Amino acid sequence: MRAPSLHRSWGQPRPIMPPCRAINIDFSDPDTLVAVGGALLGVALGVGVPAFYISRDRRDEQRLEELRELNRNTKMQTGEYMTKEEIAAFRRPRWTDGRDFVDDD
Repeated sequence: MRAPSLHRSWGQPRPIMPPCRAINIDFSDPDTLVAVGGALLGVALGVGVPAFYISRDRRDEQRLEELRELNRNTKMQTGEYMTKEEIAAFRRPRWTDGRDFVDDD
């Protein structure tokens, strides 16, 4: 048996394809509303949460730079660096600040 050819010859008629039809969605159905609402909420959270964390990280970097400048000025004026309590009054410690990065390889 011979494999079907991918190319049609010029004398053969084109195969009839059924027309493409749109999907009929009933928006009055509660399941459809829940699905559409869940999809929209998922997209909003999927874009919004990372954007929020990025903006918080940028603001934290600005605060950290201001705090470093203040600490340098304090060292120049008093001869001592700021204590951890004074630093915590300006910038709350983040959960990543206390982690020790150890390479166990």
